[in-house]
Amino acid sequence: MSRRNIDIDDNEIRVISPDGGRGIHARPRRLFFIATACATVAIVALVIALIWSGDDADDAESEQLAATQVATAPADTASVAKKGYVEITDTIIGGEPITILTPRDAVPQLHIGIDALQSSDVVLAMQAADIRGDNGGIVGAYVLKGNLVSKGQAKSGFCAIIDGKTTIGVADATPFLERAIEANGYFFRQYPLVVGNQLVENKPKGRSLRKALAEWNGNVVVILSHERLSFHDFAQMLVDMGVSNAIYLVGSEAFGFAVDANGKRTEYGKEAPSPSVSTNYIIWR
Repeated sequence: MSRRNIDIDDNEIRVISPDGGRGIHARPRRLFFIATACATVAIVALVIALIWSGDDADDAESEQLAATQVATAPADTASVAKKGYVEITDTIIGGEPITILTPRDAVPQLHIGIDALQSSDVVLAMQAADIRGDNGGIVGAYVLKGNLVSKGQAKSGFCAIIDGKTTIGVADATPFLERAIEANGYFFRQYPLVVGNQLVENKPKGRSLRKALAEWNGNVVVILSHERLSFHDFAQMLVDMGVSNAIYLVGSEAFGFAVDANGKRTEYGKEAPSPSVSTNYIIWR
């Protein structure tokens, strides 16, 4: 054996294998398989980790969305305003059939013109002040949103609507007229029927279908007769049922309507084919 085969330099390594050198090639193959297996395990672990992180993100997003929905639900519910309606009650007082219309969740105001009859938000409408036969103007003092539309004191009964509160009374001169003007409110005059639970006599003696704006059981209501009555008999019936204050509304076949809680519209009277430009209503919307 030559020296080259026996001696090795400092930068050389001699591997002695019992199989005569074959192990030099076998060991790298084992190392390759081990490295490949480790790499495979690492890749699988990485894929699983990515899947789990994606599921966690989806869960977090779902929880955030649910929390947002829960947080906004009360606000959406609170933003829904109550829709007004009218309680329609048919009853008999002193042998006379009547209808009582009680507005609920609705605000009263006056209106001139028949366009209010087609407004979807109006739940009750009845003609308020009378119309003059000579010039077609409104009879008596009439205030619309603070504007004095008509002057006069033909009738002592009055209705004032100021800041959403309705006052019914009898007075030849009343501070409520000035207050309605100052507060952008409403005011009109009509025949008085009841004041302080006492009947008020009126000059007209004929009989007709009657309507009244009245304070009854703590509510402002509209009361309609089914039969033709005199002013006296109608006012006496109002006293008998416990009305504290009441004034007349345009009666006979004057048109009006009421919308109940189910949205059903009941009409009263007849619509005039050629209504006056001064035709006016007390409405609730």
